[in-house]
Amino acid sequence: MKKIILSLALICASVFGANGGFVENEANKMQKGGFVDTTKSSKMSVREALNAKDDSRAILQGKIVREIKHEKYLFSDGQNNIIADIDDDVWLGLTITPNDLIEIEGYIDNDAFERTEVEVKRIKKLQ
Repeated sequence: MKKIILSLALICASVFGANGGFVENEANKMQKGGFVDTTKSSKMSVREALNAKDDSRAILQGKIVREIKHEKYLFSDGQNNIIADIDDDVWLGLTITPNDLIEIEGYIDNDAFERTEVEVKRIKKLQ
């Protein structure tokens, strides 16, 4: 019986502990790899992203300042802020704190009735 309880506890810890995401304090930081096409550079500042056309590809460098609500984060490049819409499945086990310099890649979402956001498709920790 003890082995079953211990096994279930380990399974739960591995499943719930490996989800990653944004945390406001230092935690275990996990990172998974993958292919990144560097031939299509669309690096821009947050100011440029705020003025970009809808569905423009964007690569931004900066920090997540705080979580606004589930899957919505305040992202800053040190000069300006933009809302980063990051779905849970984009984190891929990566844990980010406000102290981590990151690169986000995605598409600009310019809705006439809401603030401009970046729909994040990839996150990369830079430091």
